[in-house]
Amino acid sequence: MKMLQLVTILLTLSGVFSDWGVKYPDNPICAVRGFSVPIPCSYYYPTSNPNIQVTQMLWCSMNSNTDKCQNPPYVYNSASITTSDFEYAGDNKSNCTLLIHNVQFSYSGVYKFRFITDNPSGKWTGEPGATLQVADLKVSLIRLSGIGTLKQGDSLNLTCDVNCTQSSSQFVWSKNNERLNTSGRVLHFPAVTVRDSGNYTCTWKTNRASGSETISLHIEGGWGVNYTTPICAVRGFSVSIPCSYSYPQHNYQVTQKLWCSMNSNTGGCENPPYVYNSSSITTSDFEYAGDDKSDCTLLIHNVQFSYSGEYRFRFITNVSGDMWTGEPGQILQVSDLKVSLIRLSGNGTLKQGDSLNLTCDVKCTQSSSQFVWSKNNERLNTSGRVLHFPAVTVRDSGNYTCTWKTNMTSGSETISLLVEGENPDHQPNWIIAVVTSGVIFIILVLLGAAICNRRRKPDAPEDNSRNAGEQTQVKQLPLPNEEVPQQGDVTYASVCIKDNNLNNGRVHTEQKKEDISVIYSTVTIK
Repeated sequence: MKMLQLVTILLTLSGVFSDWGVKYPDNPICAVRGFSVPIPCSYYYPTSNPNIQVTQMLWCSMNSNTDKCQNPPYVYNSASITTSDFEYAGDNKSNCTLLIHNVQFSYSGVYKFRFITDNPSGKWTGEPGATLQVADLKVSLIRLSGIGTLKQGDSLNLTCDVNCTQSSSQFVWSKNNERLNTSGRVLHFPAVTVRDSGNYTCTWKTNRASGSETISLHIEGGWGVNYTTPICAVRGFSVSIPCSYSYPQHNYQVTQKLWCSMNSNTGGCENPPYVYNSSSITTSDFEYAGDDKSDCTLLIHNVQFSYSGEYRFRFITNVSGDMWTGEPGQILQVSDLKVSLIRLSGNGTLKQGDSLNLTCDVKCTQSSSQFVWSKNNERLNTSGRVLHFPAVTVRDSGNYTCTWKTNMTSGSETISLLVEGENPDHQPNWIIAVVTSGVIFIILVLLGAAICNRRRKPDAPEDNSRNAGEQTQVKQLPLPNEEVPQQGDVTYASVCIKDNNLNNGRVHTEQKKEDISVIYSTVTIK
C-alpha cells in the first residue's frame, strides 16, 4: 500500500514538473565575431491555471554566473532598464529568444534562460542551456601560379573560412558590392587580368546568423587604385586610409595627387573641392602620407562625424590626358567610443559587494579589432569589450580606460569608478587619534621628567675658568681675637675655603694648608 502511494506521488510530481520547461536548439549556434546572432528559445508553464503570470525574464552566461542562474550576474534582466549587446526578443508568454549584437570571442559559452512567475514557487531555469560558438570569418588568397606582386595571367583562389561547424550555411561572393554569380567557399581565378582588381566580399549565412569579410585584389599591368575594406574610426582620434595605385611605369611620372570626399564633391573627383591637393600648401585634418610612385595613403586627424562617407584618390601624370580616379572609393565610418557601467546588483551609490560590468562599445564593425583595458594608466590582464566585477571592493575604485585598436586606427575612453566603504589600506581615524595622543603623552612625560631632574641638580659655580673640577664650600666661622659685640650690634663673618679636591662638600683636612685659600669677610651692623 505504501509503495502504491509513493508511485502515485512520483507520478503526480512528474506531471506537475512536466508542465514547466525551456527549449533550446539541439545543436551549438555559430556566430561571426562583430556581427549579430539570435539564440532561439521557447518556454512553457502550467496554462491550466490562468492566474499564473510571468513577472520576470532572465538570461545568464555560465561564463560569469556560477549559481545556475538563480542569482546575478545576468546578461539580461527584464527588471533592469540598462542596455547592452544582449537584447531580449521574446515575450512574457512563450518566446524567450535572445538577440546578441556585436558578438565577441568572450561571448562563447553556455546561456540559460530563467523565468519567474507571481506564484511563490513558480520559478524555472532551463537546462542544459544553449551553446554559442564565436569564430572569425577569414578570406584568404592562395596563389596557384606566379610569385611576387599579382600580374596578369597569374592563377589564384580566394577562400572563405569559418572555424565552427554549421550544417545549413552558404557562402555568397560579391565584387565592389555587386553580387557575383558564384557560390561555395572558394572563388577561382584561372588567369587574372587588370579588370579583376577590386574588393571581394565573402558573406557567410545561416538561418540564424551572418557575417562578411572583404579582401582587396590588385593586378599590376595597367591603371588602377586599390583601397581596403570599410574603415571604422573613433571621433576625435586619427585614422589612416591605406591606398595603393598603379600606372604604366614607362615614360610616366605622377605630377599631382588628389583626395576628394564624395560628401562635398559631386563631379567624380575630376574637379574641386578636394580634401587634399598636392599642388596646395594649405594644411588641414587631411594629410597625405603616400608618395608619387605607388602609395596613396591618406591620414585623417581629429576625425569628426561629418567625415563619414566615401573617399576617392585621383592622380595626374605628365602625359596630357593620362589621369586616373579610383572607383568606387574608400568607405569611412565614424563612431563614438562609449564606456558604460551596467549594474548587475545593488542600487544607488556603489558599495562593496555590488556586481557590475564595464562595457566598451563602438557603433561600427571592424573585424580585426581588439579592446584593451587599463586602470589608472596600468594595463589590466583582460581582453574583450566587457570588464566584469562579480563583487567590487574599495580597491576597485579608480579610472578605467578602454582602448579600441585596429590596424588603421585606435581610440580610448575613460570612466571613473568610486566604491564606497572603508579602505583596508588606510587605518581608521580613531586608531590614528589614539596613536597620536599616546605619542604626545609620552613626549610630555619625558619633558616633565627632564625638567624635574634639572631642578634637582645644584647650581653650577660662577668661576670655572681656572679648573673645571674646582668646587667652592662656604662655612660660617667665628672671628678670632674679637670681642663679643654689644647687644644691638650684629656682626656676620664668613670664610670661603676653595679646594680643588673637595668631595661632596666635605673638606679633606689632611691636605696641606698651602693648598687652601681662606677668604675672611666681616660685615658689622650697629
